[in-house]
Amino acid sequence: MVTKKIRIAAWAMLIAQAGIILTGGIVRLTGSGLGCSDWPKCTPDSLVATSEMGIHGAIEFGNRLLAVALAILGVCIALMLWRHRKRRPDLFWLNIGLLAIVPVQAVVGGITVWTKLNPWVVAGHFVPSAVAVGVAAYFVRRTYDTGVRLRTKAPAPLPTLGWIILGLTAIIVVFGVLTTGAGPHSGSTISTRNNLDNIWVTRLHAAPVWLLVISTISALVVARKKAQTAMVAPLTVLLVVEVAQGIIGYVQYFLGVPELLVALHMVGLSATIAASVAVLDSAYPRSAEVHIDRSVSVVS
Repeated sequence: MVTKKIRIAAWAMLIAQAGIILTGGIVRLTGSGLGCSDWPKCTPDSLVATSEMGIHGAIEFGNRLLAVALAILGVCIALMLWRHRKRRPDLFWLNIGLLAIVPVQAVVGGITVWTKLNPWVVAGHFVPSAVAVGVAAYFVRRTYDTGVRLRTKAPAPLPTLGWIILGLTAIIVVFGVLTTGAGPHSGSTISTRNNLDNIWVTRLHAAPVWLLVISTISALVVARKKAQTAMVAPLTVLLVVEVAQGIIGYVQYFLGVPELLVALHMVGLSATIAASVAVLDSAYPRSAEVHIDRSVSVVS
């Protein structure tokens, strides 16, 4: 029995995982990457940011506090799921996996500080966050069904297109990180860049984006033709997100990557990851009926 509180908590987890990507981006965009000069303390002498450290210290320490809040949320969800762990082990272990990512992120984040924001370490710091958004999106979807996969799946080639969409999204994330590492927003005036040609890496970033749009449109056409209504909505959402991301991406490039547009682009990236996961998952339907609280049935 998936309660309404569990479902709300799952959504909170997804929003928080996307939020930590955004706050991490704000740290870079405001040049606050070394606002806390040490880790795990903010400075060698202080666990928290002090007034002398100014706005940069406050921003970086705020980002660290959000990670703590994320861990607390994960623990709370684990406690909520404890009595359901035998009936819904998928939900319990998905949350444990998300909880396990938090210390990994913290340690890699500490290494980025120790290396003075080495762009390759910073890139590695982003990857677990992107994975966490995808897992959290999958976690949310599992709260809307029984967790039991049906024997049938969407007709060909929809499952294959779903995997292609998710694979292209992963490639886009990687090239997006490399593009950021070659751009002007390093997070600190003293940190280095990855020395990749900014124009060429941006073009490499755009290529899989166009392939993703083509794949999404193709899947949407097939889903409508084969009356796969469960896939139409996720594909439509993904296509809308892709178009918005594309517009923001091109505008920010020609305007010299202004901070606000970059931040919006990072929000869109989280939405792209979540929507891609939803598309693939919708190709492998599960029993949609789920009981909330006592006897209320909901069809997702």
